[in-house]
Amino acid sequence: MIIEQLMPAKSPTMTEGTIVSWRVKKGDTVKAGDVIAEIQTDKAVIEWESADAGVVAEILVPAGANAQVNQVAMIMTSKAGEDFAAGLAAAKAKNEKLLAGSGAPAPAAVAAPAPAAVAAAPAPAPVAAPAPAPTKASVRITPVAAKIAAAAGLDLRLVKGTGPSGRITKSDVEAAAKAGTAKIGAAGPAAKAEKPKLKVLRANAAAPQATVPLTPMRQIIGKRLLESKTQIPHFYVSEVIDAGALVALREQANALEGVSITVNDLVVRATALALRANPKVSATWHGDRIVLHDHADISIAVAIPDGLITPIVTKAETKSVRQIGDEIRSLAKKAKDGKLQPQEFQGGSFTISNLGMFGIQQFTAIINPPQCAILAVAGIKDVPVVKSGQIVPGKTMQVTLSADHRAIDGADAAAFLKTLRELLEAPATLLI
Repeated sequence: MIIEQLMPAKSPTMTEGTIVSWRVKKGDTVKAGDVIAEIQTDKAVIEWESADAGVVAEILVPAGANAQVNQVAMIMTSKAGEDFAAGLAAAKAKNEKLLAGSGAPAPAAVAAPAPAAVAAAPAPAPVAAPAPAPTKASVRITPVAAKIAAAAGLDLRLVKGTGPSGRITKSDVEAAAKAGTAKIGAAGPAAKAEKPKLKVLRANAAAPQATVPLTPMRQIIGKRLLESKTQIPHFYVSEVIDAGALVALREQANALEGVSITVNDLVVRATALALRANPKVSATWHGDRIVLHDHADISIAVAIPDGLITPIVTKAETKSVRQIGDEIRSLAKKAKDGKLQPQEFQGGSFTISNLGMFGIQQFTAIINPPQCAILAVAGIKDVPVVKSGQIVPGKTMQVTLSADHRAIDGADAAAFLKTLRELLEAPATLLI
């Protein structure tokens, strides 16, 4: 019997994925539940588990290539030695029909070069040359490969990527680690001593043109944010928080042995309590109805190499500041390692985007549908403030709520920010 392994849809918005690496090869025996591949979805790198048992007969989509959802990526036979020629032909025909309907190109074993990389002049004859010096260009690498490279102590400038657009894949770093040619320091003393130099931009300087192919994640980010900004009537409400007590509480807490909390942990806890006090802001829009959520399931915006993902702290109002902090750090690490499971980033009733670590004074964020609001948190600033009629040194932090006016009125948004400000300016209440 022929068993087709179809590219699965690992998120509601996923239409295609990239095979980051295959965990099996032709002739391997697979059991139900075995991880057969790692796939880059529009959200994260996720392990693909086989629902069936069998023997790998043929891999149709090579590592590094894209595949449409429901495209046959691999076929298996129910037993070794079984004739699979007819099944292989049927799978290829099915893929051709699917790709013809979507307009996507058929997967190739080797990614074609980008148009900008095609030279007009004939290629020079090969000559012996020393190992290339590391370049200063940004490195494109999958999250899984980055994790392996860090553990192996590899200099990514010395690793040649074989994935789409030269992206470094898991197999690339494994091969480099085995060869031992990309260890940190392998570039020699001259490269170690090299320091980055500032580039002076001049009006008459011709900047090189680069074409960056869109990853599946960046494509869906662009599509969803465009839809959000053009279809959702955003309005914005800002508040300035007196952050002096907040900073003092954090410093006092972190002076205790074994305690480590951040301002963001306190903000998430305060937001959860403010959402329970103002449930109209903890809502999602579904066209013909608005769902008000019983719990504050807070999505936390986390930057990853290919874009942005929002893992969720579920029922945040029921958790302590330390529990929230531990969960955020665990989820952020899994996000950057590409190990988030779909249930850890799908859903949520509200989002927090915090750029305070960059020293940003103020910004507005775009709502993540179907959610109806998102909170933008800026950095804490040392500023003069007026207390008891006197100008004294102080600390402030600005927060801005972006709200969907179809579901949330101005008074609701203002009430939420008032509650949030009161909680953050009396932060001892967050520890109760």
